[in-house]
Amino acid sequence: MTIAYDIVTAAATAMMAGNEFAIAAFVHPQLGRLSSRTHAEAAAPMAAGLGKAMPFWYGIALLLLIGAAFEHRPISHGSGRLIAYAASLWAATIIFTVTLLVPINRRIAKMNAASPYDGWLDDRVRWDLLYSIRLQC
Repeated sequence: MTIAYDIVTAAATAMMAGNEFAIAAFVHPQLGRLSSRTHAEAAAPMAAGLGKAMPFWYGIALLLLIGAAFEHRPISHGSGRLIAYAASLWAATIIFTVTLLVPINRRIAKMNAASPYDGWLDDRVRWDLLYSIRLQC
């Protein structure tokens, strides 16, 4: 059971990491090259879609990591300890995301792409900056 659980945990967290990298390295840089209107038309539905999917995915990844730490106990040393550290870092990532990135994402997701709110591009730049800080930590 432990091997299967570890594979599921690794796959879920690896897909999450791949998604995070793809957004930072490919999606947002390409959006930034679009005209302001086209950028708004693309950013709003993407922010809404990711805003719905990511909380579930973040939670599942955290629960899987906590379960993996439990499976590899004791967490006082060895692999259990490393997995517990990973779960702690993931929890910190969730807190960072919920407090700093989610409010910006919600504003962008709710905007009318035909007439975006003033400062929405500033919000996108701020979101990208905070996102890159989160990825580097």
